[in-house]
Amino acid sequence: MAIGTWLGLETSRRGVAVHQNALDITGQNLANASTPGYSRQEAVIRTTDPYTNPTLNSSCTPGQFGTGATVDYIRRIKDEYLDNNVRKANTDSGYWEDQIAVLQRAEACFAEPANDGTSKKIVEFFKSWMDLNNNPSDLGVKSAVVELGHTLATLMKANYNQLDSIERSVATISGTTVESGMLVDQVTRINTILTEIGSVTKSIQRVYEAGQQPNDLLDRRDVLLEELSHYGPVQINDGSTKGQPNGALEVKFFGETVFKDDGSEAVVTLEKLSLSYDVVNKEIRLGLSATKSINLTKKEEIPSGNKFGEFGSLLGLENSRQIIMQQKIELNSIAVALRDSIKKSNETINTTNPPLTNPYPETVPTHPDFFVGDLVNGDFGVKDVIRKDPGTNIDGSRARFIAELRDKDIPALKDNTFSDYYSLLVTQVGNGAKSADDMAGNQEAIKRQITNLRDSVSGVQTDEELTKMMQFQSGFQASARMITTINEMLDVIINRMGV
Repeated sequence: MAIGTWLGLETSRRGVAVHQNALDITGQNLANASTPGYSRQEAVIRTTDPYTNPTLNSSCTPGQFGTGATVDYIRRIKDEYLDNNVRKANTDSGYWEDQIAVLQRAEACFAEPANDGTSKKIVEFFKSWMDLNNNPSDLGVKSAVVELGHTLATLMKANYNQLDSIERSVATISGTTVESGMLVDQVTRINTILTEIGSVTKSIQRVYEAGQQPNDLLDRRDVLLEELSHYGPVQINDGSTKGQPNGALEVKFFGETVFKDDGSEAVVTLEKLSLSYDVVNKEIRLGLSATKSINLTKKEEIPSGNKFGEFGSLLGLENSRQIIMQQKIELNSIAVALRDSIKKSNETINTTNPPLTNPYPETVPTHPDFFVGDLVNGDFGVKDVIRKDPGTNIDGSRARFIAELRDKDIPALKDNTFSDYYSLLVTQVGNGAKSADDMAGNQEAIKRQITNLRDSVSGVQTDEELTKMMQFQSGFQASARMITTINEMLDVIINRMGV
């Protein structure tokens, strides 16, 4: 069988082109070795159709002489199952991650233990009443009682206002509207992500329609989907038809379809998420569609909740807001109990031991209201008339009854003393922040492990790419050498055989 010399030349040319393309792809991988979300690519090389050399005794079917190789397509190395696991781990991690900053800010509000903290001021406040009991007519001691009461009230109001500011930084509510805060910012970002997914999906579909492989666009879409999973549970259906990728995509968020594009211009769904406030039940709801919403305040009400794990940062933020609200309630309970206990003590004193009718000029009835208002309305403090004239409005002879409140178990504080209850609150605040930090650390470790496993499959390993680079370089040089050899053979045939 005779085959022309030109076939070897074309085969070698194809070899040069294949190895050049493979080197280009290797260079792309090395350039993106540190790019977040980048998936390793590789050239899928296959042989080109063989050439037949028909003779009198052979058929004309191909399969006798190879014609070289070609790059069939550029494959994106990806494991969808590992991607799903990473998104799930990202959701679990997000639930705790965004709580840390909120709860740590709350912990900083109390600044305990500290020499000038609220806990110390509670002790000093009751101690001042004991000092007044020892010196009932001393105007200086009375002034100290008022000043310490004012300082204590100011500290408690400051703590409460700081907690309130933290709560509003998560969600500022007016009527049925969630106006601003971290929750609103996250929902806005979610809607932006869905819009970007829609734009990228259209680009992916156009590339597939052109018969090409949109690897970088698919990476971009996966990065967006992974970011979306931080905010809540994400389920993906890539919409492939009979195993053939076409770029179609359906995204479910908390089990509800929020994006769907099947490749048809007529069927595109993009739901804008929204937040609303249920005034009656005091709950924040996340609207997923015109008819579907979920209760962020009570995650146990979310359908099929168990399969979603920790639900992501939206529920994590709302959970931290609920914790802050409870801390505000507990702090206000101390203020109200302090106000009411002193008032009740004075009322009891005046009933069981009424004052004499001016037996001595310095003896006056104790004013029943030492503290007034509460932390919720922001008016908690020492009554103005007492602050202006403590000498007239405080009966030092009865200071003992108020001083004794220091060691009494207060029913309104779950039968704890004021100091013990405040210490319990500070401990709970600290434990809440530490627990969130510990859980976030655990979930981050799990996510990192799963992400590393995924990256071991789809990530770029520079040592491996350098090995491939040398392999493709060697193939390129060999093919080029083959062209040179064939060129020398042709030169002999064309230019020298007739000499």
